[in-house]
Amino acid sequence: MAERDGDRVVLVTGASGAIGFEIAAQAAEQGAIVAVHGSSDASVARAMAKLRDRVREGRFLATPADFRADGAIERMVASVADQGGRIDAVIHCGIVGALGVTGPFAKADATQFANHAALVIGAFQRLCAAALSHFDHNGGAIIGFASDAARFAAPRQAIIGGAFGGIVAFVRNLAPEIARANVRIHCITPGFVAETPIYQAHAARAQAAQERAGLGLPTPADIAPMALFLCGEGARKMTGQIISINGGLNA
Repeated sequence: MAERDGDRVVLVTGASGAIGFEIAAQAAEQGAIVAVHGSSDASVARAMAKLRDRVREGRFLATPADFRADGAIERMVASVADQGGRIDAVIHCGIVGALGVTGPFAKADATQFANHAALVIGAFQRLCAAALSHFDHNGGAIIGFASDAARFAAPRQAIIGGAFGGIVAFVRNLAPEIARANVRIHCITPGFVAETPIYQAHAARAQAAQERAGLGLPTPADIAPMALFLCGEGARKMTGQIISINGGLNA
């Protein structure tokens, strides 16, 4: 994104979470109109209050949606286009939780496999399909988020890595197709991210990762600039890139 983005409309899903919030805040600081998504009215209201406290002159659109509900993604995108008059970029941080599929594969809850895949890759695919119909002739940008588990093998990550690997493959294959419509798509794949609830919930593993990461683990403030750069004019000839931001934890 440019230094000042005027009336560009950026939809940030998962803006009620740590990474999504930081991306939304930095986008607003650059002048964009930011559509703020969370899974409920309450989560969006809390995020909006924090964003307005940080970016006093920011312009925000409230767009709550529970991605588990039929048609919720499509209605959310249509609402953003209606309220903002356009959509220029979609940044998808709204990845749904693991639903009991972490840990040893043999002990995972097999009844959740299909639900997990639908809510991780399926929701992103639906979001992309909905957004494409609202980009104008100037095109747009879509940024997905996955996990480094999609790129770097590790024990206890088979289901998550498989679902996120689907996002990576989807982005790479969709990129040349939608480039003809002047739409770009990328995927950012963090590992552990400091100053997030997941980091705090897995403190022992996170601390071990912190010690292995030569540059130190990234924070949301380290990730947001890349997401916004990929949406902007400086990256107008880039598409289909899978970018790890992991502090050197994986190479």
